[in-house]
Amino acid sequence: MKKELRLVKHILFFATPLVASSVIAVSPTLAATFASAEANVFLGNFNKSPDLSTVSAKTNTIAMTPVNVISHSDEGEHASSASAGDSATAIAEADSLFFTNPPAFAANTTLSEAFGEAENFLGFAQSEASVTGGFLINPAPNSTETFSFDFTAFSTLITSGEESEAKADISIVILGGTDPNPVNQTVFDIFSVSGELNTLGQDDVFSVEVSDNFTLDTFLPSGDFGVDLEEELADVLAMGSYQRQFDRPTYLTFIETKETKATVQDSTQVPEPISTLGLLVFSCLVGFSSRCKVS
Repeated sequence: MKKELRLVKHILFFATPLVASSVIAVSPTLAATFASAEANVFLGNFNKSPDLSTVSAKTNTIAMTPVNVISHSDEGEHASSASAGDSATAIAEADSLFFTNPPAFAANTTLSEAFGEAENFLGFAQSEASVTGGFLINPAPNSTETFSFDFTAFSTLITSGEESEAKADISIVILGGTDPNPVNQTVFDIFSVSGELNTLGQDDVFSVEVSDNFTLDTFLPSGDFGVDLEEELADVLAMGSYQRQFDRPTYLTFIETKETKATVQDSTQVPEPISTLGLLVFSCLVGFSSRCKVS
């Protein structure tokens, strides 16, 4: 009973920022340049529990004006920065969990928000969260064994003002091989979904990539966005499942990672901060794809 209550608490924690972001988007008090990107992933119905698992949550923020620069990065759940004068503020949050006892369940969330007011400001927020699981698939001789799970991924993107940008990228990679070390495994399957809102004069981008053993039941970008709008809101929902059969002993590595970024800027004199790369570079950083190749 205690475990179930704790799980509900975490789910409510993940859901709360989405509601809060939507409220901010329609608030009449929102007057400055603003960008917000939130992403949430729920992973459940694993037919096997992982033999090992890890979670990660990282944040990074930068707030810059002509008279003040404050930046902060953090390996924990929250980081924020602000500057005086011409105002710039950045807030980043990330959290991740993996319950490995049957039935296994994983979830994580990231939220990046940046505010700017007056002129000559830069606000940048970035959040990353990931879960990793290692599985041994060991079918009986002359038979097969299945590895499967379900996923729900959703993100909310908000921009307001002429120079604001919000991005969310979510990816799932399945590595496998005869060696339990992910460095010696190959890429079996990939799922990725991304969304990007840009303010006036720039295109908004939504994309999804699904390899053969993923089934995508729902991919739905919705909201109020377009190149002629100064205030935009987009919700992106992707739901589906994964299933693959194996006829020989195989070590699998499951990696789900997400990144959100929010940028506001009001000066061509202030450079946009360099962002981290997507899934493959992230995998290299943690040592998972230095030898990856698609099977």
